[in-house]
Amino acid sequence: MADTPLNPQRLTELRAKIDAVDESMHGLLMQRAGVIDELIRIKGADQAKGAAFRPGREAQMMRILAERHSGSVPLSMIVHVWREIISTFTWLQAPYRVHLVGGNEPATMRDLARFQFGFTVDIKEHGDAASAMNAAMAERNALVIVPLDGAGAWWTELDASAGLSAMARLPATDVPFPTVDAFVLSPPLSDPVPFDLRLYTGLVRSGDTLDQWTGGEVIRPGSEGQRALIAIPAGGSAPHDLLDIRAAGGYFAPAQAMDSSA
Repeated sequence: MADTPLNPQRLTELRAKIDAVDESMHGLLMQRAGVIDELIRIKGADQAKGAAFRPGREAQMMRILAERHSGSVPLSMIVHVWREIISTFTWLQAPYRVHLVGGNEPATMRDLARFQFGFTVDIKEHGDAASAMNAAMAERNALVIVPLDGAGAWWTELDASAGLSAMARLPATDVPFPTVDAFVLSPPLSDPVPFDLRLYTGLVRSGDTLDQWTGGEVIRPGSEGQRALIAIPAGGSAPHDLLDIRAAGGYFAPAQAMDSSA
């Protein structure tokens, strides 16, 4: 098959179409910013009544993206663009910082944080979970990203009623790089969130084992006298196999998992 001759006129036409699409996208972003400005004016003093994050709405947007996406562009690229938009416009409503715990794989955690929150939001790195969580609690509108492994038993400090609690589990969709299991923690949110999976912590009783427990996912079983971390699907009951049970937030199922199970 012979090569198609170069058509300069057609190239010019296609580049003009690209420029027009780029201009439209920029215009829509500025239009979105105008809506956010009005939203800020309407909310007014309500901004101080808890963290401004909306994990439920964010998860819904990611699922819609996954369901309608098609073509040659990787879904991960589309999600990253939307994550940048969501994070930046949330920051415009109420500026916030992300406190990052690197754990055993700090470079991977940095990639995960930037994929999730973009480059507008300030990210401060910490050597341990305690310092990151204390900093977030002091600011009251900050987030913590902490790896499940390599940062100690940070979940023992979670308390949805007063302190930090989980609002997301990462990665929330496919990412174009090697990654780790991590959680996003936040101070109390300004509105209730019906998570897909609710988290609880509780003390393991003498002689008990959670290895065969089937009420949900035993994320970290713990041993006698230690605090276990358990995820319960929406509609399920809190674990009764533990002592001193505390609600610890929750998270939404990954967008690609929801899409493939539809």
